[in-house]
Amino acid sequence: MTLASAWRDDLRAVQDLLPARRKRLAARLALYQPVRAAHAVAAPPRRLALPGLHRLLDPLLGLDRGACVDERIAALPALLVGSGAAALVLLVLGQLLGLQTLMAGLGAAAAFIGGVRLWVAQRRDAGLQQVEEQFSLALGVIIRCVRAGLPVVEGMRAVGAEVPAPSGPEFGRCVDQIQLGVDFDEALAGLADRCRLADYRFFGVTVALQRQTGGNLAETLDNLAETIRRRRAVRLKAQSLTSEIRATVMVLALLPAGVAALMMVVSPNYILQLFTTESGRMLLGIAMLVQATGLVIIKLITRKALG
Repeated sequence: MTLASAWRDDLRAVQDLLPARRKRLAARLALYQPVRAAHAVAAPPRRLALPGLHRLLDPLLGLDRGACVDERIAALPALLVGSGAAALVLLVLGQLLGLQTLMAGLGAAAAFIGGVRLWVAQRRDAGLQQVEEQFSLALGVIIRCVRAGLPVVEGMRAVGAEVPAPSGPEFGRCVDQIQLGVDFDEALAGLADRCRLADYRFFGVTVALQRQTGGNLAETLDNLAETIRRRRAVRLKAQSLTSEIRATVMVLALLPAGVAALMMVVSPNYILQLFTTESGRMLLGIAMLVQATGLVIIKLITRKALG
């Protein structure tokens, strides 16, 4: 009886250990699945169903689908913005200014291309800014992993699991390429080409030099992260200093529409002359063209100054 009871006690102890071993095994298996999870959660937006249509539209939109930022830009909103700009210019040139159909059509085509390119450039700038902000977080994760004694690849794997899109899936893609046999330096160069930021190239060069010559990689990456944070702080300070000017521009842009709406309430016969007479329509069209041109020029100057 003593041996039987002891055997039953040992069996119960082994059965109690099985759930804990299953949990430890599941935790170990989860280490090899972060890249897939990151790609599944942060999948890029669905494109149009016809791939041939994308080959025609991407040059028009100025998109490069090899870049992680451009890959996430949808074509339909850009086409809608361009169509709205073309319709507005066609209305101004054809109806208000009374130009010929050919001239109005050429102006509408130019407005379509300009509106599409301007919208794509704005979305690209927003995406690059997000990638730059996430890169400082990614460097922090890699630095902590390196200081803990893990290789750089494991740090990049952790970035693919923890950092959201678009940076996380790109690091996960780089780790997948390394595991499939791609050279480490080539995988980092591909990561820099897809992200289109100089900071990623600095990161690739730093890691490549450290693999060849040795040195304190954590300290070097920490200096790179500090440089990125300081540059971002300077950009945010510039945006805060120019916020009053940008608000003034917005007020001046909306002021004519507000005055016109007020005049429609106070004296409708006075403001309706801009729509009922030929000279009034011409003056209204010229004013709208000058207003739109000024706003576009201010937008381009602001992007170049803050870029």
